[in-house]
Amino acid sequence: MLGTRGRRWAHATLAAVAGGALLIGSAAPAAADEATTGVPRSVNNSSVSLLLDGKTVNTSGIALEIKGEKEAVPAFCIDFHTPLGTDQSYTEGTWNESEVKNLAKVQWVLAHSYPNGDSAALLKAAGVTVPAGADSKKLLYFGTQTAIWYFSDNVTLDAWNSEGLGDKDQYAVIKGVYDYLTTHATDQPEPAAQLTVSPAGAAAKVGEKAGPFTVAGPAGDVKVAVTGGSAVDAAGKPVTTTTNGGQFWLTATEAGKVAVKLTAEESVSFGRVFLFSGGKDQHQKLILGSSTGKTVTAGAEATFTSTPATTASSSAPATSTSSASTPPATGSPSESASESPSAAVPATSTSPTSGGALALTGSATGPVIGGGALLLIVGAGLMLMVRRRRTRFTS
Repeated sequence: MLGTRGRRWAHATLAAVAGGALLIGSAAPAAADEATTGVPRSVNNSSVSLLLDGKTVNTSGIALEIKGEKEAVPAFCIDFHTPLGTDQSYTEGTWNESEVKNLAKVQWVLAHSYPNGDSAALLKAAGVTVPAGADSKKLLYFGTQTAIWYFSDNVTLDAWNSEGLGDKDQYAVIKGVYDYLTTHATDQPEPAAQLTVSPAGAAAKVGEKAGPFTVAGPAGDVKVAVTGGSAVDAAGKPVTTTTNGGQFWLTATEAGKVAVKLTAEESVSFGRVFLFSGGKDQHQKLILGSSTGKTVTAGAEATFTSTPATTASSSAPATSTSSASTPPATGSPSESASESPSAAVPATSTSPTSGGALALTGSATGPVIGGGALLLIVGAGLMLMVRRRRTRFTS
């Protein structure tokens, strides 16, 4: 049976385990938010005829009505060969769940075209002009949609070749936007519904940069507000906004903490995919073309410490005078001992020598032997005490 000390130790251990279990329970994540759902609708008066992979295809625009939101959001097809589940429920998913290829490039297309990019700048870069009286939004939408199909389904938009494709000048706008987007697209990260920043904390000395801090969240601008210091980029320039996947550093002019708050106004952002709720492969997969939803925030901080003051050192290194000023012993042992009282010089042995042999130097061996014996005695005593305590504990 356990002795008194053993029982106390056991009780303390059980209390610690119970406390740890409570801590683990309190650290469990909160329940996830309800999945975002929506219903796709065909946009009225938006149909066009396009020459895709050598075949004439009649198609129209898509808008997604997000549950809880007042206005429908433009959406795009990322599954060319599957029919749309019009007026049926779709649920927000991830890029991996969709199993659609090249969505990183599709994300770039969405960011730089309709309805998120600068339309005038896009038309200028594409080298096209919207004819008078034409619906510019409609032409930009299908220039964007055809570019998305190029990446998601490897479908090519061919040049206008007949009256069956509608007005030639308007078709040229769609084709010009398609050509520009497919030529210049690069990879961009998947947007997230929540806003996070990593790491949550960092440290640096005053005058240095703490970070980098990396942002993950919805697409679009993320506001950066700092208290107690500043946010800068890798080159040291001020940062007030960033984007999904962006990085920044924190700086300070004095010791203390610097806090940063990030804000994204629309959590359901362009680039999020929506899959048919009854089975992702039964109906067309969609990607959101614009942003909506609630405002989300995140925060981090950095701790700055003062730079230690530099201690001045002597200009000339210290030199030892014992070996330089004391000549080697040349006389008898007794003469060397009397002429060299300094402790820095090893004492010469006073043991008698014979036959002209060199004198022994160093400390006497008696104190060394005595010290060793004392250590053995102390060690034996400690071992005895440990054995007694173990016997007492287990008896």
